[in-house]
Amino acid sequence: MDLDAAPDPRVDHTPRATNLSAVLAVTAHMHDCGNRDEILTLLAEALPELGPFSIEPVTVLTGEVPDDDVWRHRVLLDDSWSRPVSLTLRADYPPTPVQATLLELLIQHTGSALRAASLRSRAATQERQLREATGEITAIGTRAAQLEEEAKIHRTFGRLAATGADETAIAETLHQVTGLAVGIEDAFGNLRVRSGPDPSGPALRYRKVGGGNRVDVLRRAAMEGRPLRDDNRIVQLVRPGQTLLGVLYLSDPDHKATDLDTFALEHAATMLAVDMAHRRALAETEARLSRDLGADLLAGTDDDSAYSRADALGYDLHTPQRVLVVHWGPDTSVETVTEAFRRHLTATDSSALLVHGNEHRTGVLAAVMDAKTDVNTVFAALEKSLGPAVGVVGVGSECTSPSTLPESYTHAMRALEIRKQSLSPRGVALFDELGVYRILDSHSSTGDVEAFVQEWLGPLLDYDREHRSTMTATLAQYLECGGKYDETAQALRIHRSTLRYRMSRIHELTGRDLRSVDTRLNLHLASRALQVLAGGAPG
Repeated sequence: MDLDAAPDPRVDHTPRATNLSAVLAVTAHMHDCGNRDEILTLLAEALPELGPFSIEPVTVLTGEVPDDDVWRHRVLLDDSWSRPVSLTLRADYPPTPVQATLLELLIQHTGSALRAASLRSRAATQERQLREATGEITAIGTRAAQLEEEAKIHRTFGRLAATGADETAIAETLHQVTGLAVGIEDAFGNLRVRSGPDPSGPALRYRKVGGGNRVDVLRRAAMEGRPLRDDNRIVQLVRPGQTLLGVLYLSDPDHKATDLDTFALEHAATMLAVDMAHRRALAETEARLSRDLGADLLAGTDDDSAYSRADALGYDLHTPQRVLVVHWGPDTSVETVTEAFRRHLTATDSSALLVHGNEHRTGVLAAVMDAKTDVNTVFAALEKSLGPAVGVVGVGSECTSPSTLPESYTHAMRALEIRKQSLSPRGVALFDELGVYRILDSHSSTGDVEAFVQEWLGPLLDYDREHRSTMTATLAQYLECGGKYDETAQALRIHRSTLRYRMSRIHELTGRDLRSVDTRLNLHLASRALQVLAGGAPG
C-alpha cells in the first residue's frame, strides 16, 4: 500500500491544529538532537499524533508483505555518512491526503535531521582527529628536539672521552651542560671533586649524600637504577657492575633540573665509572706489586699515594686514624692474634689494615684503624678469643693524615713497652694517657718533656703570659711545700686568703683535682721539668 490509498469514509480524518503544531515542534526538535537514536525516538513518538500510526517491529519483517488489511509504508532514510535506516510504517487504515502530506513532511524532516546530525558528528570526528594529529605532530617535534639535544650531550661527552679526561674534567663538563653545581664523592662519602658554585656556602661543613641515612639512600638508588633525588641533590651511583666506586650528583635546590639534565647526569656517570674503574685497577695492580699498604704506612709514605692505594683496597683512610699494636705473651703466636683480630673485624663489620711478621716487629701485630674505634672493645674481643693471657694493646696518638702514622706507630710501641714493664702488664695502654711515664721512659726526648709540661701546665702558662700573673709559680711553690697553705703563703710573702684565691683560680684554669695523688705528682714533676727547661734549678 502507499500514501495515496483511499481513506476510510467511516472515520473523520481531518487533522487538528494541535496535532499539526506538535508535529512541527517535534521536527524542529529533531534538528537539535545530537545523535540518530534520539531522532528516531522522536519520530516514533510523533507518528501517533497523525493517527494510529506506528513503526512495525523488525522482528515482524520477513521480506514479504503480509496478507492482511494493515496499511504499510516502507521508508529508507539515508544520512550520507553512516549506514541507511530502513523503517516500515503501519496503520489500521490508509492515511487521508492531509495525513499523507503531514507524514511525508515528518519523514522529510527526519531525513534532514539525520543528515544534519551525521554532518555534525562527522565534523566533530574530523576535528578530534585533527587535534590528535596536531598533538602527535607536536609530540614528534618535541621528541625530535629532545633527541637532538641528547645527541649534542652524547657528542660532548664523546669528545671528552676521546681526550682521556679525568673526573675533574667530567664534573666541569657536566656543570657546563646543565648549569648546576656538580659533586663527585668516593664510595665512603668523601668529596673528591666539586664544580660550580656551592649553594650551601663554603663556610658550612660538607654534608655527604644521604647524611645519616646514606646507606638507605644508596640502596634505593641501586634498586631504582636511575637518578634519585635526595633532598636538594639528584644522585647517580658510579657503579660498574656491583661494585660501588663513588657517587655523582647535581645540586638542584630550586628543583630546576630537566629530563635532559638527568640524561647528562647518567651519561657522565657512565663515563666516570669507566675512568674510576680504570684508576682503581691501576691502584690494585700497584698494591699487588708493592709492599703491603699497612707496612708502608708504618714506614712512612706520601698522602696522595696512601689515599689512592687505600681506595683500591676499599679502606677509608680519609678519616682520622691511629695505630694499635698487640702482644699476647710468648705462648701466643702473632698469626693467632691476627686471626682473632680479623674475626672481631668481621663480627663488628669494621675494617683495619693489619701488619705483622718481619715487616716491622716480630711477635707484634700492628693495626691501622679509625681513631674513633673503641680500643677497650677490641681488647675484650681478643681476650675472649685468645684467653686471659698477659695481653697488651698499645695505642698511638691520633693522626689526621697518612704521612703522620709512623709517629703514631712509635707512640703505640712505647705505650706497649711501658705497660709490659709496669706492675700491671696487661690491658690497654694509650700513649696520650701515659702521663709521667712518657718522660720517665728511656726513649723520651726533650720534645716529649715539653709536651708533658704543656699538657699539665699549658693553661696556667697561657694565663700568666696574657695577664702577667704568677699562677704557675704559685702552684710550683704550693707543691714544693707539700700542699701546706701557711708555709706556701709565707714563702710567697702573700696573705693566706690571697693564696686560697689563687689556688681556686688554678683549679678553674687547669680543671685538675689537686686532691688526687697522681694529679699532684704529674703537676709537681711538670713544674720541676719546666724549671729545667728554663735553665733554673728545682727547689
